[in-house]
Amino acid sequence: MPKLTGQCLCGGVSFSADGDVAFQANCHCTDCRQTTGATFATLLFMQKSDVEVSGEVKSFSHTVDSGNVLTKHFCPNCGSQVFGTGAKRPEMISLRAGCINEQEHVKPQINIFSGSKMNCTVMDPDLPAPERMPG
Repeated sequence: MPKLTGQCLCGGVSFSADGDVAFQANCHCTDCRQTTGATFATLLFMQKSDVEVSGEVKSFSHTVDSGNVLTKHFCPNCGSQVFGTGAKRPEMISLRAGCINEQEHVKPQINIFSGSKMNCTVMDPDLPAPERMPG
């Protein structure tokens, strides 16, 4: 995969990612909807060691239904959520697709937590759409 770059709204936090994207997902869970302010979040998961972040970030951690502790990392100036991490997979990082400059490489493979999706959300019928996080 080509190098991915991105930044928050004000440019105070940026990233450069050079490695394979493990998977891409649209997440419709309530937590992702609330943290993005959108009907779902599109996430690109990579090895944390393949991503370099520049700038100061603030973080917010919370426990989800599975018991995993997820941490949202965002710009302290503009509030843009740039990436996330999880305690159960500490080697991974989830980049927020809306911050990525190379939009042509954003190609979600699955819709997760479709059981929580908002009624107004239209999903690609060709993508798997489990009601919760798959095994």
